[in-house]
Amino acid sequence: MPDTLNAAIRRRYACRDFVAGRALAPEQLDLLLEAGRLAPSAFGLEPWRFIVVTDAARRAAVARACLDQPAARTAAALIVVVALVAALDPASDYVRARLAAEARGQDAAPIHAAYRAFHRADAIAGWAVGQCNFAAAHILLQAAHMGLGSCPVGGFDEPALAAAVDLPPGEVPALVIALGECRHAAPERIRKSPD
Repeated sequence: MPDTLNAAIRRRYACRDFVAGRALAPEQLDLLLEAGRLAPSAFGLEPWRFIVVTDAARRAAVARACLDQPAARTAAALIVVVALVAALDPASDYVRARLAAEARGQDAAPIHAAYRAFHRADAIAGWAVGQCNFAAAHILLQAAHMGLGSCPVGGFDEPALAAAVDLPPGEVPALVIALGECRHAAPERIRKSPD
């Protein structure tokens, strides 16, 4: 049996320095976004959206919000993964629509009851950000499969990042993914042994 997914997983590493002037093609960005869109999510809520940042001025603003980390500063493209916190209220139209889709034509009431029992307003933002990491992982693995360098950037000034990408109230930046052609070859992977 071919081991193609594990091959991409083994190639993936956090590239922190990208080649300047090597833009990503729109088709490449579409494939990356589709990988994120297809990620699993609890209750099928898909509590995320993706903001692609490719123009120089906006990339610079996002990089500043990311504390000028080299990966964010040198990336050809940045994908800001945003948690849709306000949309996750159990009574929202968004939740009703997503749970109806998850019910696949059956009665959505049991799923909605389970979600209402689960939902806590004081904890939903952290939960939503965690869900966004599933989508981010898919994007990172798709980038590796495509031969692109990537780096998840979790260190950022949240208000500055929200301002840089014009987030409305109720949406929270979860993660920034830096993408491009890595300037250096992948180092040897260092991981704990399987046992």
